[in-house]
Amino acid sequence: MEPPPPSPPPPPAALSPAPISEPLLRAVYASDQTMYPAALPYARLRAWVDAAPDLSISFVSKSRDDAAAADTADTAAVGVVIALPLRRTYWLALLDGRLKESEIDPGRMFPCARGEGCGEDEEQVKEEEVEVGLHVYHIERFGAGQGPVEPGLAGVGAEGRRFSEVALEEVVRRARGRRPGWKVVGLSALTATTAGRRTFQRLGFTPTGYKELFVMKPGEDASGGDAADAGGNLLEMVCQYPGDRREPGEVTGGRVMTGVSEMNVKYIMSQGN
Repeated sequence: MEPPPPSPPPPPAALSPAPISEPLLRAVYASDQTMYPAALPYARLRAWVDAAPDLSISFVSKSRDDAAAADTADTAAVGVVIALPLRRTYWLALLDGRLKESEIDPGRMFPCARGEGCGEDEEQVKEEEVEVGLHVYHIERFGAGQGPVEPGLAGVGAEGRRFSEVALEEVVRRARGRRPGWKVVGLSALTATTAGRRTFQRLGFTPTGYKELFVMKPGEDASGGDAADAGGNLLEMVCQYPGDRREPGEVTGGRVMTGVSEMNVKYIMSQGN
């Protein structure tokens, strides 16, 4: 058997990975809710991060990451990535919409790392369940000294490399290196902006065919902006599944769409672990 290829290198020295602080996580959550109105309690996002903290990363510029800037780590953050490790069975269900992103339960769907207790599932872990898909819930390059700007927008990072490349390589490196026993079979992302879709397409991701179409609830006449301001309370999500070749307008019954999210995937099974 040939040895597996080496894991991606650590991030460039100009970027320093760090845990995502509570204030920064809340800022990311608030930003997402204005753009992606699916029902996701903050407690669920917090549970995802707590269940796999090493895969939720804030990147800080080395030039600003010193003792003098210790109290301003959030404002010095270059960007963040939040990745959810899913057992292959659940990951495949996520790709085609059988499992919705907001339904991901880390207690049941995240795999155990070697050396960690698996609770009551410890004796039930099968070979398939150590195959892991990494779902990128959020990846974002911030404006200089700013908080979250436009989710999904990944700019150019250290040494001329795009931030999205640096962030995803670090997630894969950590999943492979810090979690022996996991075989990373692919990455996925649900994109909700044109910039996000371009970013992942550039990285080699392709659509799975699953889409979430957001439309006004029957009887409501607020604009898309008003609906966003209302926290999505005026919106309804209509799902379009792989194989459904109808136009989005047919799927929604002709109702006006205020947004579209699209699932994308990049398989890396052939690269080993």
